[in-house]
Amino acid sequence: MRKFLEEHDLETLLVIITMVEITKWWIPEQLGSQHLYAVSHWVLSYDHGLIRRGLVGAIMELWLPTVTINNVEQGALIVYCAFLLLLLPVFYALVRYKDKGRRLFGLILFFVVNPVTISLLAHDLGLFDIFLTICSLLSMTLLAFRKHIWLVPILMLTAMFIHEGFLILYAPTLLAAMLFIYLRNREDKLVLVTLAVSTVSVAVVFLVLYKYGTPAMSFDEFSRFIQSRATFRITPLSLRECFFGVTDHYHLASSSLYDAGSIANLILALLILSPTFLILLNLWSHALRNCGAQYHGCAILFLATLGGLLLVPIATDYGRWLSAIIFCNFFSIFFLVGSGVIKVEELVEYGGGSFKPLFVLIILTYVLFGPFQDWNPYPYKDNLIVSSCSIISVLLFDVGFYARWRSLRKVL
Repeated sequence: MRKFLEEHDLETLLVIITMVEITKWWIPEQLGSQHLYAVSHWVLSYDHGLIRRGLVGAIMELWLPTVTINNVEQGALIVYCAFLLLLLPVFYALVRYKDKGRRLFGLILFFVVNPVTISLLAHDLGLFDIFLTICSLLSMTLLAFRKHIWLVPILMLTAMFIHEGFLILYAPTLLAAMLFIYLRNREDKLVLVTLAVSTVSVAVVFLVLYKYGTPAMSFDEFSRFIQSRATFRITPLSLRECFFGVTDHYHLASSSLYDAGSIANLILALLILSPTFLILLNLWSHALRNCGAQYHGCAILFLATLGGLLLVPIATDYGRWLSAIIFCNFFSIFFLVGSGVIKVEELVEYGGGSFKPLFVLIILTYVLFGPFQDWNPYPYKDNLIVSSCSIISVLLFDVGFYARWRSLRKVL
């Protein structure tokens, strides 16, 4: 450890400072409806039988029969800090054993400052998405190191009871990663068993939650009971999502799908994320080129990371779906680096030349831009100056990086 810190002192310090810096988005200045919506889910529990998204509240009820805003903020902050602490040993292991040219530090820093990763989790105080991200990170780490992979189905089941959206957002990536491992080593029967158990368990839990996860009382009674456990106003939407089915939720959330402003907001968000998509596509091109006979397994893993797109027609929390997609992609890339499929020394596009000033430009842009919002993700649609500067920086990076990628590909 000491030798590692001596060799990578400045890079390590930069990553840690950046992780702390983007945490400034913690706790919104005004506790608006979106904040109350997130906090409301912490009040749900299993007092009157099985209910979707009730696991966190049931655990919290063991210590706090009455839930306050302050309770949730403190609990969510602990979970957020735990997530940051989990990331550090993962980064350390990747850099120590896989990074020869210090290029992986750049990718880690890019992941950290991305507007839909850590800063979005800090901004979305109280949302259960961070629990799903932690379960996915732990699962991918166990799979990468082939250690205690029997824990993976347990983590996936836990995530399903926290939020059933895990089935679409993160589960496909984990199942595809297990399939990829098995295709690389067909003698590893434990991975095949883990894959089968995980698949069946997640599917069964989803069916059980939607068949038996509605309380045996009227909606008004359910609302009064939940409200009695909280010192703040529970939002009706958070209750309806857990009481009614997918069809009802679709009718509630789909109105913005046909709103021109919402669509324009999504397009702007995709534009700001275009450097992320470009870099991820470049990394996946390295993975597909190196995976050999496991090409189809690698391609399936890539497609699985896009599971969040399936939720776009169901609900308009575009920022959250984009966040899950980016997290799944980076976790998969780190998994492939750890597995030796992506060799860091081969990432010549990130080795210098015009890339370094472009990289500094996009890093500063993302740090100053801040996190996306979960609903209508682009936060600066009314700020012409911020939008203009951000879009110019993004386009400069896109053009410069693509030109470098293409020129190096011709040489190779």
